Amino acid sequence: MIKKLFIVLCLFAFTANAQTKKAKDKAKTKTSVKADSTGVAPTVTVDPLVALEDSLPLELTIDPMTGKKVFHKDVKRKNDSLRAALRKSIRDKIRAEVGSFWVRTKYPAKGKTGPIQLCINIVSKDTNLVHCMNDSLVLEPEVSKVLYEKKVGDSTYMLIFIEAYSKSKSDNGLCNAGRETKLFFTRWNTKTNSAKWKSKNIRSCLKGITLMTKEPLVDWDKTSTLYVKYHRADFFYEIKFDPQFPQLGLQTVKDEEKNAKKDEEPKKDE
Repeated sequence: MIKKLFIVLCLFAFTANAQTKKAKDKAKTKTSVKADSTGVAPTVTVDPLVALEDSLPLELTIDPMTGKKVFHKDVKRKNDSLRAALRKSIRDKIRAEVGSFWVRTKYPAKGKTGPIQLCINIVSKDTNLVHCMNDSLVLEPEVSKVLYEKKVGDSTYMLIFIEAYSKSKSDNGLCNAGRETKLFFTRWNTKTNSAKWKSKNIRSCLKGITLMTKEPLVDWDKTSTLYVKYHRADFFYEIKFDPQFPQLGLQTVKDEEKNAKKDEEPKKDE
């Protein structure tokens, strides 16, 4: 009898120990699972037309008594007017975007590598052209203006002024009050919608270029020859733009002086 009682007690103790161990293992398993606190819900871009459709009242419903389909004409008219208004708004926005001069910075797509670009949209009547070039200095320009524009035949000549406050993070804040300024000249064939571009950095805190011209370039009268002087390292530079001969574009004055001196020199007898 005593042996039987001892065996029963041993079996009971073994069973209780096994259950306790399982409970501990479950607790360990639960505590080992951690919630992802860094998880961010993906950004979903919803088409405005799709969003509108989701918000509109139903035009076709089911009668709960008869089970027949019921078409609501008045709801359909209201929905159609809202759809038409949204489409017109989208068309107007696209036309305004395409039909106006603008300058902006284009960054690489999220998660992708690539150069930062400066994009310019130029317009002539019902034609436009977007030109982008790699530029990490003139970021999100605060000032952009077409200083000069003239159409001769199929060609349109433009002189464009673009300026931005220095926004580099690699200069330890030394250029926080500095500016990055560029002049662009383009000869644009509106018939083939192709253009040739030329640019000049005339002021840059990040590159150490100092603009020496005192008069604001945006106030140029468009009739007299525009002279622009700037300094970089140990050299002084001067360029000009003559509105009477826009096809010449941006010209370097020093090079012209050298050519003029060569022409003035007497030719040696052969």
